[in-house]
Amino acid sequence: ESIMDKYCIFILICLELLMFISLSAEVTIPYLSEYLYSYPSTIYKGATAPFNWTKDDYLKAGGLLLTGGILYLEDEHLRDLYQRNRIESVDDIFTVFEVFGNAKYMFPALGVMTLSGYCLKSDKTVETGLLSIKSAVLAQGLTLSLKIITQRPRPETEEGKEFWSTGSFSLHNDSFPSAHSTLVWSLAPIFAEQYKENKWVPPLSYTIAILTSCSRLNDDKHWSSDVFIGSIIGYFTAQLVLKDTPRLTFNFSPDLSGIGFCYEF
Repeated sequence: ESIMDKYCIFILICLELLMFISLSAEVTIPYLSEYLYSYPSTIYKGATAPFNWTKDDYLKAGGLLLTGGILYLEDEHLRDLYQRNRIESVDDIFTVFEVFGNAKYMFPALGVMTLSGYCLKSDKTVETGLLSIKSAVLAQGLTLSLKIITQRPRPETEEGKEFWSTGSFSLHNDSFPSAHSTLVWSLAPIFAEQYKENKWVPPLSYTIAILTSCSRLNDDKHWSSDVFIGSIIGYFTAQLVLKDTPRLTFNFSPDLSGIGFCYEF
C-alpha cells in the first residue's frame, strides 16, 4: 500500500470511529466533547513537552536519538544479517504477528472492542477502546506525516538506506518510520496499564509488540532504524494519552433510557 492508500484508510477509519462513538450511547455528548478536545490538547502537550523537560529527560531523549543514529549507520549490515538467517518456518510465525500492526485490521477491531464493551456494559473495555483509538490515531498521524517528509525507500527496493536517495518525491518512499511498529506500540502500553491486575497481560502485550516489529525486519519491509523510531513514537504517544485523556466510568441502569457517567483527568 502507498502512503496515500494508508492516509485514505486512516481518514475513513477515523470518521467511522467518530460516528460510532457519537451514536453508540444516548448520553455521551458531554463526555464526547471532552474526549475529542483532548486530542488537540494532547498534541499540544506532546509538542511543547521538551520545554518542560528536566536534565534527566534530555539525557533519555539523547540516548534514544543516539541509538537511532547508530541503527541508521548499521542499517544495511543489520538487514544483511536478518536476510541471511531468514527461515521459512519463522516467516509463517511473523505473518501472524504482522496483523497486529496493520491499520486496516486493528482500527476496526478497536471499534468492535469499544462497541462490545458498551453492549456488554463493561466500562473498562469501553475506556480501553477509547484510549487505544486516541493513541493509535495520534501516533499514526505523526508517522504517516514523517513518511511523506523523509522519503526513505524500503530496503526491498534496493535503492539505498538514505532519505530522499531517489532524488525525487514518491508516495512509495514510505519506509521511515514503520507504521506497523508505531501502531502496535501505541496500543501495547494502553492494554498493559488498563489490565495490569492480570499479570499475564503486560508481558503478552509487549511480546506481541516486539514480534510485530521484528516481522517488519524479517519481511524486509523496513530498516532497523525505521522500526526503532516507529516503536518510540508509538510508546511515548501511548504514555502521553494515558496521562492526558479524561477517563470514563459508565453506570448502567435498566430504569434509564441511556447511561449515566462521570469522567475525570
